[in-house]
Amino acid sequence: MVDFIKRVKVRGCKRRMKKAFLLVLSLFLVTWHFSGITAFADTVTNVTPGVKLEKRNTTISSKKQAVNILNVNLLDPYTTINYGISSPINQRSTVIALAKANTRENHHVVGAVNASLFHMDSGYPTYLLARNNKIDFLGAVSALSNGFMHTPAAFGIDKAGKGLVSKFNLDITLSHHNKSFKIDSFNRQRDPNESILFTSSNRYDKTRTNQTGLEIVVQKLNKNLDPGASFGDTITGEVTSIRPYGQVTSATIPKDGYVISAHGTQVDQIRNLKVGDPVSLKVDIDDKWKDASFMLASGPLLVQAGKVNMSIDPTSPRATSRTSRTAVAVDKTGTKVFLVTVDKGTAGYSQGMTLKEFSSYLVGLGAYQALNLDGGGSTTLAARMPGNRYAGLINKPSDGTQRRVSAILQAVSTAPYSEAVSFKAAQAEVGKVAVGASVSFKISDALDGYNNLIPYNESQVEYIADNNIGKIENGRFVGLKEGTTNVTVKYGKAQVKVPVTVVATPSQFKVTPGEVYLQKGGEQTLSVTATEADGKPIIMNKNSVSWSVTGNAGTIDDNGKFTAGNAEGKGTIVAQMGSKKVSIPVTVSNKPRLLNGFNSKAEWKAESVRASTTLSSIADGTQYEGNGALRLNYDFTGNKSGTTASYAVASKRIAIPGKPKAIGAWVYGDGKSHWLRGRVYDAQGKEVTIDFTKEAGLNWKGWKYVQAQLPSTVRYPLSFDRIYLAEPAISKQNKGSIVFDQLQAVYDLPHAETYFETGSDTRTAPANKQWKVDFNIPLSPLSITKENIYVENSKGERMPISVKLSNDLKTVLVNAPSAGYRSGENYRLTVTKYVTSTKGMGLRKDFYMTFKAQ
Repeated sequence: MVDFIKRVKVRGCKRRMKKAFLLVLSLFLVTWHFSGITAFADTVTNVTPGVKLEKRNTTISSKKQAVNILNVNLLDPYTTINYGISSPINQRSTVIALAKANTRENHHVVGAVNASLFHMDSGYPTYLLARNNKIDFLGAVSALSNGFMHTPAAFGIDKAGKGLVSKFNLDITLSHHNKSFKIDSFNRQRDPNESILFTSSNRYDKTRTNQTGLEIVVQKLNKNLDPGASFGDTITGEVTSIRPYGQVTSATIPKDGYVISAHGTQVDQIRNLKVGDPVSLKVDIDDKWKDASFMLASGPLLVQAGKVNMSIDPTSPRATSRTSRTAVAVDKTGTKVFLVTVDKGTAGYSQGMTLKEFSSYLVGLGAYQALNLDGGGSTTLAARMPGNRYAGLINKPSDGTQRRVSAILQAVSTAPYSEAVSFKAAQAEVGKVAVGASVSFKISDALDGYNNLIPYNESQVEYIADNNIGKIENGRFVGLKEGTTNVTVKYGKAQVKVPVTVVATPSQFKVTPGEVYLQKGGEQTLSVTATEADGKPIIMNKNSVSWSVTGNAGTIDDNGKFTAGNAEGKGTIVAQMGSKKVSIPVTVSNKPRLLNGFNSKAEWKAESVRASTTLSSIADGTQYEGNGALRLNYDFTGNKSGTTASYAVASKRIAIPGKPKAIGAWVYGDGKSHWLRGRVYDAQGKEVTIDFTKEAGLNWKGWKYVQAQLPSTVRYPLSFDRIYLAEPAISKQNKGSIVFDQLQAVYDLPHAETYFETGSDTRTAPANKQWKVDFNIPLSPLSITKENIYVENSKGERMPISVKLSNDLKTVLVNAPSAGYRSGENYRLTVTKYVTSTKGMGLRKDFYMTFKAQ
């Protein structure tokens, strides 16, 4: 008794602290002892004034337990309890989903637990559910002595508005031929000398009785029985069939009717009934349950009259198993309801309780009556924490995730919405404020006195600057001088102080982009960000930045908008804020800009889709230009379905200055007609795929310039990510290699590259010149083609020449086009490495010769 008084004193102390601190969330550290139970920590949250959530870590029989308790005060005028079900009733949902579905204006589910048992196969509840005397689901009772519902019991809110955990009894009366008979029970196994009512709530569609009885099937009801009937209603119907004594097959239970099954001495109740006879049925309930707002049946009873008193054999496996548990309990007055869960998880967290341990624990909480609910993997407790609109998961379900259940018990707040009593406020932008800059504020989690999350009206918010460090203009704080102050934000009955720091000059500031490359007459707006020395942002006023341009590149306005001049030029854009200056280079040109020379393999990595890919650098003079080039070796063979692809991916995305219209590159092809593509990212991080060729378009050998046009809708600035080969056709999925060189951005279209320059070694030749190319070893006739040996002009256009191999296989004749070469134009003869000897040896590198037609 002394221990019990200590516990009550502690709880009273908590209540006094709540009053002192209104709705401020508090943590309490409490130690108490009772019945061999040691609890070592409490976390208490006021969900609403009528509902409190307690999280307790408890040790029982040297085993750690994690217990969650929703304390519901029915004396609170806006707090009630009811049950929630899905529609249709067998469509199971998680506790959180049901709580959310049952939340509406002025009906907020602020806490919930899983309720009674259900059938995993069908989803239907197992036991009785009724609201306002009306049956939602009749359910069943247990026939076996160790069944959870062998003693029918329920929880509900009675007609006085108090919580009630008690036994119940259905008074079922059958009447016919001016006589009335009592039916022993419903929807359970029929025992000797019993009569049983079977309805559509029965788990099975047949009565599953033996042949030593008599069964009548009643249909054509004047109103629905299950669900739909109210307690005390008289339901009339007609006998539509009879299953006689000795018939092995039991009666089928109709969806729109019921079956009366009788055995032994109870057969006389229905013996004289015939098909077509009228009958009536009345299902009534004990007086204590009459006019209850709801009742939800479950079992077994755990606590009765304030003591451990279970309506199940305490030695049965269902009682002795250590598992997760859920229960509902009421105090002696019926004004306090406890929704309680205990988890079963890892040994260091919670190990679950037996029913006897659980019952003892509930007595220690102050339970006068307590009822077991579904446990194990179903055990779930949810609560609406302050600042949230819906209830969230509080406990740790033993399955690792919420089990879908058929019904929940839910604590509901019906409080009307009122003024805010608490809210959160912060700067709308993070960072210190520069002198002359301004910042607004954002309000969130505005709660009224019942912790309802309410919308806020900006026009009703008041802002006050605490001193002369800044001032308030149109709801924004404006920095006036360096220092730290508070802005008091008032809304409703609450106020919050938001600290604000003002700085005169930022430690550093940055201009974006860091380089400007524009075509003639182009425009680009630059932006400035200011930061502290550690990189934290500073809110600044863009009007505090002064802009200037050196050189002949163009002009810039006060907002940082740069306009390029109409001539090629270079210069510097200077941004200044206080004593800080930033200079960035600017180039005005319509010429392409080199992005990457493919000189280093370290700047690229290979990736594949249904292919094998390797990359290698070449720097042996065969590159098109610069110090090197990148070879992509691909192997598409062996794939059986889908597109194959081999990628050269930039190790770091390549920034593209300005606003190019296309991306170009030099590519040494292998003539195998694959698809050459690329990818860029725009300013919003969106992937943009570009095509350097059409599908099957990489059909040349030797060097060729390719260009992928960018969509007009692309958002600048851009960055380049990859260039790759793709092959959708399985029949063309072979292997080979290509080479990349000179990736560039193109700013003015149309654009054409010059393929070669002439020099002192350029020959002069007649327009119909036939060139002889001699080799010191015999050549393979199959390699002597106009794809492997070609003549092109300076624009890269290949001429319609013809080639012929001499009889000794050592000389190739390159014949001019039938119309001859164009007089005064420069050409280049190329013999590629694809020309091979009879032994399969290729050239080390391509051979070039330039000439000019007379």
